[in-house]
Amino acid sequence: MVSHAVVLATRLALESGNQLSARAVTSVRQTLEDLAAVGVREVAIVDGRHAEALRDRLALHELPELTVRVLANLSWKNLSGSALLVARGWIEASEKCLVVRGDRPLDLELLRHLVGSGASEDGARIVVSTASEAPLGETRVILAHEADTDAVTVRDLGEDLVDADGVFTGHALVDRTILEALSQLPNPALEHGLLALVQAGRVVAVPTGSWPWSVRRKIEVEDKVTALLEAKRHAHYVLLNPGPVNTTANVKSALVHHDVCHRDSTFSELMVSLTGKLRRIYRGTPHHTVLPITGSGTAAMESALVSTVPPDKKVLIVDNGAFGERLVEVARVHDMQLVHLKYEWGQLVSPADVERALEAHPDIAVVAMIHHETSVGLLNPVREVGALCRRRDALLVVDAVSSLGAEEIDVVRDNIDICYSSANKCLHAVSGASFMCVSPRVWPRVEKLRPKAYYLDMRRYRRYMDELAQTPFTPAVSVYFALDAACSEFLADGHAARFEMYRTRNARLREGLAALGMPSFTATGRESHSIVTCRLPEGVAYEPLYDAVKERGIIVYGCKGVLADRYLQIANMGYLTDLDIERFLIVLAEEIARLRGTSLPASLMRSSQKMMVG
Repeated sequence: MVSHAVVLATRLALESGNQLSARAVTSVRQTLEDLAAVGVREVAIVDGRHAEALRDRLALHELPELTVRVLANLSWKNLSGSALLVARGWIEASEKCLVVRGDRPLDLELLRHLVGSGASEDGARIVVSTASEAPLGETRVILAHEADTDAVTVRDLGEDLVDADGVFTGHALVDRTILEALSQLPNPALEHGLLALVQAGRVVAVPTGSWPWSVRRKIEVEDKVTALLEAKRHAHYVLLNPGPVNTTANVKSALVHHDVCHRDSTFSELMVSLTGKLRRIYRGTPHHTVLPITGSGTAAMESALVSTVPPDKKVLIVDNGAFGERLVEVARVHDMQLVHLKYEWGQLVSPADVERALEAHPDIAVVAMIHHETSVGLLNPVREVGALCRRRDALLVVDAVSSLGAEEIDVVRDNIDICYSSANKCLHAVSGASFMCVSPRVWPRVEKLRPKAYYLDMRRYRRYMDELAQTPFTPAVSVYFALDAACSEFLADGHAARFEMYRTRNARLREGLAALGMPSFTATGRESHSIVTCRLPEGVAYEPLYDAVKERGIIVYGCKGVLADRYLQIANMGYLTDLDIERFLIVLAEEIARLRGTSLPASLMRSSQKMMVG
């Protein structure tokens, strides 16, 4: 029989304007009654700042069979795993301990089955819903039936698993082994500790066919945001430039919030939420550190280089475009020992060349490269280079500024040690924030290096994030609220759906531009899915074309360096619709014809008329 339980109630008050609601009290009270019914006698309830009010309103004297303690977890470390560590005494005091979510009803029969099973096993048992209506955003599980037994082992657990068999309900039976897994992380969720046990083959599922609680509907804000924007004096454009990008009403609305102090726990809670979502988007592990920086992607670029390259070692920079050149410029500004692997703009990077450079220079400590070289629209082979770096024990720094959110990238699979990006491109947020995902293997290599920068010292950001969930310097607070909202939108769609959306729209752009005599600069098969670098139409210069489409409410982008005056760039980044793409292609065709003094082809004329009628 299981006699001890921990009720996780930290987040209950947030649903009611940060006040303890009657509904929250009722939910916890019902949970206590259910626990008493299955024989539990010692209960710890972990709440946040409302612990004392919750204790007073639970009428615990009416449950004489239970000994209940309400514990206050007032730290910013308020995820479910950290809350569980606050109640570690209840887990250590018994062979097995129930852990339940205070905001989710319990099925008594299922609870009896959970507490009556696996009493002698190490590890955990978790309740898994196999119901098809389970909401998005919950932790998914993949199951494996053990041969010759009725046990159902959890083979994998995570929020972004594909082809999952069910969803973790938040209710579990654990022992003290969970504490060791949780204590290794700065602010873990219960699921992070369970994942460590899953990887050791020590988590068993108790399946249920139901999902016992409803999902709250999102409040629609689009009309309010539209009304605010219509009152502004500046023009509205469809942005087809590679950042900043168009954003949703939800992201715009996140910019308007009550004023927040960046040294208060409210901001720490935002950082915990945001970095957790970014870690999922990067497909990092709970041991990866996400560091937000107030500054553009170039701030993260400089931070990654100055924080990792030892003075007596070299950095290899792979360069096939403008942003590869920027990496080189940063390295030279800081007098780094540089091995420069340079290609012509638009030329594909060869992993064999990288391997030869690593062989020729065994003192290379860091390899840095761009994933999506935006200036030419090519994707570089980071996965292949990552494998080479891991074999040579060099760190790999990857610029994913214009690829994260649109292109397939996985920091674990691809052996990327530092991957940085920015908010205002394929994650559909606003300008002003960059961030990096750092592998745990980086920190032992850089901890004793002499700082080369003050504001951009990566170790300083890690220290503040681990100890306070804050940034070392005053951040662009509102930008982070908007980025958090954009990350939620990405995760609600899921990686696969977002990637497919980018592929489809980019293919339509390429098809439409080619039909207008504007072929892609490259045709290598490694072109990105978020931008098209295309030749200017015959007889038309960039500036007049830019001005003409801007007059029609659309912004396009000029090329850099050697491509200027001959090519332009059309990005399909950000919040766009298929109709935006179709309208742009028609506007472009009309303006090209006008600038040339020719008539629009009949097929395009019909499309134009149809769109005007629509």
